[in-house]
Amino acid sequence: MKSMLFLVCILSLISCLNERPCQNFELGETFGFSYQEQVTHCTEPISITFLELSQDSRCPENVTCVWQGLAQIKLLVSVNGQEKPFDLSTYPPHQGIPSEIVFLGYKIALVDLKPYPNTTKKYRIEDYQAYLLIDKVEE
Repeated sequence: MKSMLFLVCILSLISCLNERPCQNFELGETFGFSYQEQVTHCTEPISITFLELSQDSRCPENVTCVWQGLAQIKLLVSVNGQEKPFDLSTYPPHQGIPSEIVFLGYKIALVDLKPYPNTTKKYRIEDYQAYLLIDKVEE
């Protein structure tokens, strides 16, 4: 009996090791994740990876600018195993780059990108966090 219990425990442990870690971000609520991080929802078939900071021309916090500027990031979105890269902008559609997209039943919007530029601070790419809002939609 003890050997059977031991075998069940070992098999359970092995099956847990093969599972991908998940993050239960709430659909309809803004959440943040880091550069090069992948977030995978625990119950929805969606994962997103923050691939690249393509540009950040936002007006620094401590400067007065004529235009607010924008930041652009590249995400890899996977739904039910189908992957596609997308560019999103912090500024509503600018030069063909949207601030939100719809892919296989999910609307993904770039809400914010932090840190915000500042002329007195230097940021590394690893310091960046994208803030997204994801909702299910009918296509």
